[in-house]
This record gives sequence, structure tokens and C-alpha cells, in this order.
Amino acid sequence: MFDIDSVILVGPMGAQAFWIWLTLGILILGAEIFLGTQWLLWSAAAAGLVAVICLTGLPFGFVLQVTTFAVLSLVMALLTRRLLKVPKALTDINEPHTRLLGKQAQVLSGFDVVTGGERTGRVMFDGVEWPAVLTAGDAQVAASDRVVIEAVTEGRLYVTPA
Repeated sequence: MFDIDSVILVGPMGAQAFWIWLTLGILILGAEIFLGTQWLLWSAAAAGLVAVICLTGLPFGFVLQVTTFAVLSLVMALLTRRLLKVPKALTDINEPHTRLLGKQAQVLSGFDVVTGGERTGRVMFDGVEWPAVLTAGDAQVAASDRVVIEAVTEGRLYVTPA
């Protein structure tokens, strides 16, 4: 006859199971340190939690231990992106123009005449004169107005009114 208690209470329990799960958690954490994936970290934490639960004295057999470990690992891994803010990909440090984005420049001249489908002019940023393209369709800017740098492409600044 099939007895559910015999399945649930099979395997190491108590202090013996604590040391087994703690050792497994430390081994997984060691693998995480060498691999640096951040996904094994949750399995190591789940093994640690199962180890602590084993010390409570509850009837917590091997099947429940493995099931708890698997569920905790899966849930924590799935919640990683929701709970932890993963940093955005950093821009290339070798790209010197990224420091210009979002900064303000002063209009020197132009933006009155459309050449080649673009309103071009000249702006001054950090003591350097740049050719610029005004991306705001019908906005009016005059000399000495401030504009915000939106993009840098092929040595030209793409700007919008500040």
C-alpha cells in the first residue's frame, strides 16, 4: 500500500540534513564566485534556506527538501529582474562624444536656412565651435540662445532648443 508519510519522511532530516544543504549551498556559492553569473546565487540562497528549515524539527524529508529547494531557486531567479535593477549597458568609454549628450551649447549662427533638408548652424560648447543640426522642426533659435545636445554623429551635433 502506498503511504504518503513514508515518502515525505524518507532521507536525512534535522542536523544531518542541515549540514548537507549548507555544504551544497557553499559549493554553489563557490561556483558562483568563479563563474559570476548571478543566477547561481539564488540557488545558493535557496540551499541555505532549506538548511535552516531542516533545523526547525518539522517533518521535512528529502522529497520536501528538494521540492522546496527547486521552488525557491526558481521563484528567486524569476524575481531577479523585478526586484534588482540591472544596470543598463554602459556606453563605450572610448567614445569621447557621449559626454556631450544632454549638455547645453550656445548658438553662434544659422538655423534660419534649410540646406539639404536640415536646418544647420553653428554652436559653441566648452570653448569649441561645432556644426549643428536643429532637430526641432519649426522652433526658432537666435544667436546666443541655448540648445541641448541630443546626439553626435559624424562630427555634427544634433540639438533642440533648451
